[in-house]
Parts: sequence; structure tokens; C-alpha cells
Amino acid sequence: MKDGQPQPVVIAKWQANSPLVMIDQYITNLKKYKAIMGDVGTEDGLAGQNRQLDQAMTDFGVNHVFETYEGNHTNRVPQRFEEKVLPFFSNNLAFTAPKR
Repeated sequence: MKDGQPQPVVIAKWQANSPLVMIDQYITNLKKYKAIMGDVGTEDGLAGQNRQLDQAMTDFGVNHVFETYEGNHTNRVPQRFEEKVLPFFSNNLAFTAPKR
């Protein structure tokens, strides 16, 4: 915003770098991931786009988990990290000792 007005160039950059806009060009790489998870609050202004991204991943056959929860963009962050994000990483990340 500048002088209370949205800036078209900034809006265009945000739109151009939206995961929903870029997904088609990254499908091959997304399918290589072992685990992908996304979530969005039902009252979040980005809920619609996130649902579209979930549907696009499903349509393209990208293995992923997507959830919605009662809340907005920020009000459940600590709870979601504790109950969802950390357990998801714990179940899906694997580390091996570096080779010497």
C-alpha cells in the first residue's frame, strides 16, 4: 500500500508467485516429495485459493495431506504447530548420518 492505495506492481508480483499459479510448472518435482501437508483456517481470506491448490494437487496426482480448521490466518498457529506440524515432520522426516 502507498498512500492507502494498493500498488498494481506489488499485486502482480504476489499473484505471479502464488503457489496456485505456479503449480503446473512444478508438478514433476512435487511428486518427488515424500510428504506434503497444507492447512488453512475456514475463516482465512486465503481459504478458497488453498482449497483450489489442494484440488489441483489431487488432480495432478501429487500425494499430499490438506486440512481445514476452525479459525483465521493466525489465531491457531501455536496449536497447529504443536498438534499437526511437528507430528507431521516427526513422522515424515528421516535423517541419516553423513558419509565420511
